[in-house]
Amino acid sequence: MKSLQGLTYEIDDLDEAIKELESQIDKSQLLKNTAAIVFCDYETDVPILIEKLNETFDFPFIGCTGLGLLSSDGFSQSSISITVLTADDCSFEIGITEDIQTNDQLELVGKKYKELSERAGNSGGMIFAYAPWWDNILISDVVTILDNASGGVPVFGGIASDAWTFDKYCVFSNEKASGNSVVMMLVYGNIRPVFTIEHSTTGLTNSHKVVTKSKDTKVYTLNDEPAIAYLEEAGIFNEKTDVFLDYLATPFISTMFKPDDDDEIDILRALVSINHDVGACDFLGSVEEGSELNMVLISKKDIEGSVKKAFDDIFEMIEKTEDYKYSTILCSSCGARYSLIVSDKNTEGKAYINRLPEGINVQGFYSYGEYCPAKGKRHGKLYNALSNESLAIVAF
Repeated sequence: MKSLQGLTYEIDDLDEAIKELESQIDKSQLLKNTAAIVFCDYETDVPILIEKLNETFDFPFIGCTGLGLLSSDGFSQSSISITVLTADDCSFEIGITEDIQTNDQLELVGKKYKELSERAGNSGGMIFAYAPWWDNILISDVVTILDNASGGVPVFGGIASDAWTFDKYCVFSNEKASGNSVVMMLVYGNIRPVFTIEHSTTGLTNSHKVVTKSKDTKVYTLNDEPAIAYLEEAGIFNEKTDVFLDYLATPFISTMFKPDDDDEIDILRALVSINHDVGACDFLGSVEEGSELNMVLISKKDIEGSVKKAFDDIFEMIEKTEDYKYSTILCSSCGARYSLIVSDKNTEGKAYINRLPEGINVQGFYSYGEYCPAKGKRHGKLYNALSNESLAIVAF
């Protein structure tokens, strides 16, 4: 598989933006099968962008909005990026679900996956999926549904973002834009993805507590005590209800156990709200009973040091993989990290600029949640999961 990349800082004049993108894509290099991933600033007129892309390119695409983008040139804002994937030995199926308004309607995600996989005639080697921000739907269930429907095919992607207003995000394909749908691309054939997730949590509190009562995203008790007791003990208790932005620097490591495989994974969970009446904490993503929670600290310094390690790991995996040529690195980095790195927004970009192996393009966006397989701590098996406040990377 090869990839071709375009980037423009023009988001107001979309005719000019498309001209710039088209000038950077050498269509003579396109192979038998082609598709693209597009990320754009949340202020972009996405329906018009879709119209212009369809007029200019004759291949399907998926994408979403972001409060900031990453490309081979590093960080950018008020921009649009496109990575064109093209191959003779891979094929692509793209689709977007109908609008999803309730948790019960998440079954439309599995239905769309089944439709695309049946069209392709096999189960697929990779799934890229992007979802909107929902405050009334379990966004972690998107991964669970795709994992179950596909029989464990790796899922990578994230949650569309805007400038923390939660009203300008959307996902899109060549068919439409939507604030209530899930968009996905299934890739079949010769694809050998490698993954890493960087949590940037060097400030461990080592105060592990067992989740003794929870339901979905809500944790009621830790070690049989009200969950908010943990916050009080840590000295970070907050009397507010909606606390998502207040606890960006103090997420929780959730250690989830996989008894069937005698394994466990660590994923980050962001605290979203506090129910003071019952002493419960509500997180962005499910937290299982029997798992452990441990509050951690994230600083700008932690992010700077850890991002280089994440790319070192990916570059090492690329180098060690024989008989396969990598062309693309995709990143989903949490919007919380965007906020914590303060004014130096190119902190993560500097981790790979001028270090990329020849022929490899980088594309990414800042998200409200990251879909990426997490590696088991004991046996190394990959488990599809939603993480928060993390940098997720896939190379393929």
